[in-house]
Amino acid sequence: MKQATRSRRTGIASARRRFERRAARARRRPWLIIVVATLVVLLAAGAVWLGWFSSLLLAERVDVRGVGSSEARVVREVAAVPLGGPLMGVDTGAVTDRIERDRRWVEVSVARRLPHSVVIEVTPRVAVLVVRGRSGALELYDHDGVAFRTVAEAPDGLPLVSSTGGAPTPEGVKAVLHALAALDRGLREAVTDVALAGGDRVELTLDTKAGRRTVLWGGPDDAAVKAKLVAVLIAEPGRTIDVTVPEAPVTR
Repeated sequence: MKQATRSRRTGIASARRRFERRAARARRRPWLIIVVATLVVLLAAGAVWLGWFSSLLLAERVDVRGVGSSEARVVREVAAVPLGGPLMGVDTGAVTDRIERDRRWVEVSVARRLPHSVVIEVTPRVAVLVVRGRSGALELYDHDGVAFRTVAEAPDGLPLVSSTGGAPTPEGVKAVLHALAALDRGLREAVTDVALAGGDRVELTLDTKAGRRTVLWGGPDDAAVKAKLVAVLIAEPGRTIDVTVPEAPVTR
């Protein structure tokens, strides 16, 4: 009987101590929350001061990646990154917009890199042909049909195309590339002029042993079939070979 009484007293005392500990923790919790919140606010304020107001993290240089040194200078000039101020104050969105207005780049990314750099990475467009417009100006076009640079002379190795009616479309650019790639070597070397009519219809001029021929090629579809037809019809009478509809080729 006495042992049971002692057990009850011990259990009551133990429960009282657990209750008192929980109560003490509950009284301390608001202070812990206040302390943690204060530390968070101080850290955030310190980060803001460090990034936007201190002289420790200044924008001091612009690193350009993805192009050679000469093009990197152009990127820096177009980007016009403000140097000497806080690095975190550099508006990377505005810098990106300025660079993207120059159509020479397919992709542009701008990032801040601690402690002092703005990193610009660009992917340049690749020219696949040169287009001479009605004004005589020469423009480089990429595979997507985007004109991105005016040049004084056509670079070696690129097809020179005359535009006779409107700017080339992406379909027109593809049609030129497909036509030249599909022709066999002998006919391709005989091509003296490539023209785009209406922006997307290819016309080829060939100077062959049988004489000068004009090939109305049309769009980019069925390039292999059209090339075989031209190879057969090139010796036929007539100055024009029309393979715009491969199912019904015409010579005249």
